[in-house]
Amino acid sequence: MNIKQANADRKVRLLSPYITKNMRVLDFGCGDLALANNLFLKRPDLQIGGIDVIDFGVNVPGIPFRKYDGKRIPFNNDSFDVVVAWHVFHHTDQPSRLFRECMRVAKKRVLFVEPVYRSVLELPGMALMDWVFNIWKTKSVSMHYAFRSRRWWEEHIAREHGMLRNVIDVEILPRWLPTGRSLLFVVDKPS
Repeated sequence: MNIKQANADRKVRLLSPYITKNMRVLDFGCGDLALANNLFLKRPDLQIGGIDVIDFGVNVPGIPFRKYDGKRIPFNNDSFDVVVAWHVFHHTDQPSRLFRECMRVAKKRVLFVEPVYRSVLELPGMALMDWVFNIWKTKSVSMHYAFRSRRWWEEHIAREHGMLRNVIDVEILPRWLPTGRSLLFVVDKPS
């Protein structure tokens, strides 16, 4: 198994416990639909769609893609059981507004992975790593470097009336590197 496939399998394993059978899932900031595709291959019971501001020109049978304006997600409230966003919000100029949009269209839960800094001294290293991980993509990705702390996210989740169910460190780089940590935030919507 190659590194890319191992990483994809790891993401699916991390997300799957929070996505139950037959759920409707939106991959927010889906890029080339790689995460949506791997989730669909491992979980064919799911109905998955992708949305992004960039059209990478990738068509995956069974996974509809929709390009949007980056401001308002073009779906009604509670359209999806779960919204997934993997390393997306720091690429936007207003992560709080887009998180609010994800909460709006999610019926049950928002799962998102974001790099967070432990100290502002990590911001240059985080920006460098973000650049390294995105420079190779076939289309130019917005690089706002809008990194936040874990505390900022926890406070923002509470402001949006989300119930923080779990936070899991999913970083692949060693803890001693000054590049922050990638955390999976599991946010339930109140019923």
